[in-house]
Order: sequence, then structure tokens, then C-alpha cells
Amino acid sequence: MHCLEPKDYYKINNILEASFKTPTFAFSVVNHVIPGAVYVNDIVRPSSGFLRIGAGDYYVFGQGNDVVFNNFLYRYFVENVYGKEKRFTVFTPSTDWETVFDETFKTYVKKMTRSKYRFLPSKVHSTYSLSNLYELKDFNADSLRKSENFNESYIVEYWGSESNFLKNGLGVCLIHKEKIIAECVSIFHSGTIAEIDIVTNPTYRGQGLGKIVGQAFINKCLEKNVMPAWDCDKNNKASKALTNKLGFSNEEDYALYVLK
Repeated sequence: MHCLEPKDYYKINNILEASFKTPTFAFSVVNHVIPGAVYVNDIVRPSSGFLRIGAGDYYVFGQGNDVVFNNFLYRYFVENVYGKEKRFTVFTPSTDWETVFDETFKTYVKKMTRSKYRFLPSKVHSTYSLSNLYELKDFNADSLRKSENFNESYIVEYWGSESNFLKNGLGVCLIHKEKIIAECVSIFHSGTIAEIDIVTNPTYRGQGLGKIVGQAFINKCLEKNVMPAWDCDKNNKASKALTNKLGFSNEEDYALYVLK
């Protein structure tokens, strides 16, 4: 099997783009926004492969029935991941790949269902009403220092460095008395897609602040010709309700695997 050189990441673009279920972080890697590694079955014309990032997220892509490659993936897991890494979270695009993990990895992983949404600009209401008690700001280096959720540890885990996020990421936050009370950032950004991560301080919930920061974030995306993206656990009712308010719909479910 082969580890692609970064200059050759373009060879898997067509495979990634062929599936709506491809996660944003996969495009972030192939577009050289965040660091990662790509393994494929054929270095000239890859048809199967997997991609990983430092946070422990993996995406398997292409054909799930290449037995030789699947055996390589299993050996990679046993030799490099199991008992060595805290996280092994695998995003899958098809039932073929689900079968691989249901059968070959069943001793080590458990299965979950996630929902990936389509953004429909026609459903968006770009305006919102904000109390004069609160101030809306861009998420910057100062915000990162004050944030309890999207702090340096979070940024380094998903972006590799604070400077990378500040250069290529997006974010907004609501401030009340110098305190961040709601915030929305791009957990991943591919250059053309920004995946939303959003948190409201529990003390301030019930005021619609999540919708406000979410809408402000989406407005920033649209100004930059970037497509906002939303992905959540299938049973996350609060997330799904906010999703619909922000213009997302027509979700597709996929299987996610995590270590037991």
C-alpha cells in the first residue's frame, strides 16, 4: 500500500467529491489547510484509501471491497492505533465500508449513526435581533484566550496550530461583560467549506443566542463564497432543531465507528 505525497493529494479529489458524505476534514487535508496523511491502494490510479488527521479522525473512501487494502488497513490499526492512540473515529461513506468495520473491527469498535446536512440558501434569514446588552465579535486570538470551549487545546487538536486557525479559520462570538456567552467557529475549513461547531453558555441558553452566532457565522461564510456545513449525531435533538432554523435540511445518515 502507498502513502501519498502531499503533492499527489489531487489524485483522490474525484473520489472525495463523488460522495456527499465525505467529511470536511478530508477536503481540508487534500487542500493543504490542515496536516494529515493519505494511504491508497494504487499510487497512480487509487480506487480505495483512508485519510487521517492528528485529532484521530479517519475517513475511508472509494471502494470498500478491496480485500488486500482492507487487510492493510486492519494491520495499520493493530500496529499503529490500538493501545497506542486514545482516539480512532472512522467516518464511512457506504455500506461496503460499514461491512468491513462491522465484521473485521467488531472486537474493537462500536457503531454510531451521524447525520450530514445540506445547506439551502433559500431557507436562510440573514438578519437577527441582538440585545444591546450583548456584543457580537469576530473570533480572534483574544477570543481564543477567553473561550472555555474553543481554546488553545481545541484549536491545536483540530488545526495543528493557533496561527493556522487564525489564518484560515472562521468564527464569531457573543460577549456579555467581557465574557463569551455564545460562540461559533469552523472546526474544519477546506477553503470552500466551513464546518460549524457551536456552543452557548448554559446560563444563557433559551435566548436564541446559538441561532444568532450561527447566523452571523453563516453570513461570514456567504460573504467569502464559502459553503457552511453541519454534521451531528442522529439523536441530538437540540442540534437538529438549530440546524433547521439555520437553513440546513435534506440530511443523509452515515455510520461512524469509535473505539469501545
